[in-house]
Amino acid sequence: MRVAILDYTVGNIGSLVSALSRVGAQVVVTRGREIADADALILPGVGTFSAASALARQASEYVGQKPMLGICLGMQLMFNSSEEGEGSGLGIFPGRVVRIVADRVPHIGWEHTRSTGACALLEDGYYYYLHSYGVESAGRPYEAAYIDLGKRYVAAVCDEERAVFGVQFHPERSGKKGLRLFRRFLELAKG
Repeated sequence: MRVAILDYTVGNIGSLVSALSRVGAQVVVTRGREIADADALILPGVGTFSAASALARQASEYVGQKPMLGICLGMQLMFNSSEEGEGSGLGIFPGRVVRIVADRVPHIGWEHTRSTGACALLEDGYYYYLHSYGVESAGRPYEAAYIDLGKRYVAAVCDEERAVFGVQFHPERSGKKGLRLFRRFLELAKG
């Protein structure tokens, strides 16, 4: 299974490459040229909305054509817009990314994540987060999981029909549960 990771040119995606390799993926990090040849696409969780939104636009042509997973910032880019900066998101899911209201911002660490049962990709449990922005939970049909930081925020989104998934947490830093999520994503990508 060949997986393309879109390179926004900021941050370190080494742990993501390592985790995907551990579950059997052949990984290519790209600015876009190799996406067409990949079996699946990942929008990673590094950078800022403004810096990544223009580069992520090229991913929109693959929605519904190949499985896609957005991680942290990658999930946020799947929405319409963000308070974090200028630029528009991909509009795969309706909504706006806002600065989170929590005891600690940025929100860093392990957080209990509750599945809504809307997606086979993830299970309840603790996952690792590092973010200052998120999408407020409103019980929409695409919401696959949420976290409670005194206010509910979307932890995962899912459109199984188009094979588009997003997680606010970092599976590559979430131990066995994160690796299981990657394995399930690869299984879904194989069809």
